[in-house]
Amino acid sequence: MRLYHLALIPLLVITACNQSTSPPSSVLSTVPYQRQVVVDNSRLEISKSALEYNTHKIQTLLGDKTTLCAILKGDAYGHDLSLVTPIMIENNVSCIGVSSNRELKTVRELGFKGRLMRMRSANEQEMRQAIEYDTEELVGNLDMAKRLDALAAQQGKTLRIHLALNSGGMSRNGLEVSTQAGLDEAKTIAQLPHLKIVGIMSHYPQEDAAAVRQDLARFKEQSQQVLAITGLKRDEVMLHVANTFATLTVPESWLDMVRVGGVFYGDTIASNDYKRVMTFKSSVAAVNHYPKGNTVGYDRTYTLKRDSVLANIPVGYADGYRRVFSNAGHVLIHGQKVPVLGKTSMNTIMVDVTDVKGVVSGMRLCYSASKRERKLPLLRSKISAARCSPKCQFSGEPPISGCW
Repeated sequence: MRLYHLALIPLLVITACNQSTSPPSSVLSTVPYQRQVVVDNSRLEISKSALEYNTHKIQTLLGDKTTLCAILKGDAYGHDLSLVTPIMIENNVSCIGVSSNRELKTVRELGFKGRLMRMRSANEQEMRQAIEYDTEELVGNLDMAKRLDALAAQQGKTLRIHLALNSGGMSRNGLEVSTQAGLDEAKTIAQLPHLKIVGIMSHYPQEDAAAVRQDLARFKEQSQQVLAITGLKRDEVMLHVANTFATLTVPESWLDMVRVGGVFYGDTIASNDYKRVMTFKSSVAAVNHYPKGNTVGYDRTYTLKRDSVLANIPVGYADGYRRVFSNAGHVLIHGQKVPVLGKTSMNTIMVDVTDVKGVVSGMRLCYSASKRERKLPLLRSKISAARCSPKCQFSGEPPISGCW
């Protein structure tokens, strides 16, 4: 199993879990989605209680003022779609957005009966197969629309689509209706006999309230132009543009539906009120004493300023802890903040535990970003992305399990 797009803030809360170093036969015997994988250097746990808390909180915020669409693309942002989807079903979420056909299939097989949207443009082969999952495709291109219309005709169906506009300026999936050619394409798409436009949408490229309001004004203007030129009835079309950031900071952007993703997992710069869902666990491989003046890691990027005790943790950039955090990350161990020293290796990081008593080889450790220090300005300054928390790609195979 490969895990991608995990929201892992590189401040790691480490506590002794009082477990043996040998892998238990069952991490949590009461967990219905437990996965048994023969890997012991690390594992991920997903907290159902935290996920439910976040879901209830966003539902309470929105109330009956708009519709909630839960974005679970990227394997639920790396949190395991098969774990997250049942919780969305239990909490009566009526719309789910994903990306791939595999995700469409998974969501339907898990029993979701509501609206299922694809959150990107799809190729013809994907669209053909996705019809069986009752998918509402994102369409921002006339050629794509014609291909989908032909596929629908072959199966004798009328397919629901969401017309994507480039109002937000992403220049990615949306139709450019600031031009007459774009408006003409929108009109032609609306006239295709086997497609029904049920939504008009756009997406924001910036997490900035002022920019969101500016883009929102453009979307409102352009969506009204599209409604006018196509003859679509306003009460039969959902307007939606708000992502997580806009939903939490610009309530006037809610319109008919909001598309939130990161908030479910506690991954948003817009609020600290949502709980981190993921915990990343590992153990101490070795504890070594080194004299002042020794260097740590590749390229000798850190020199010990005192005689030190360093703990070797068997997690590196191959496991998702990016090299950009070399000499920058911190670990919380027994409530004490200790630094990660030297360059991150492929499979190892070194932490300075000189001032922490009781750290021994084999100690089971719990990495978590759920309770302390959400902002991490030092670390964010080292990342060229605009996101608040780095998205790590786990190319290894740490087993993932539910934590009820």
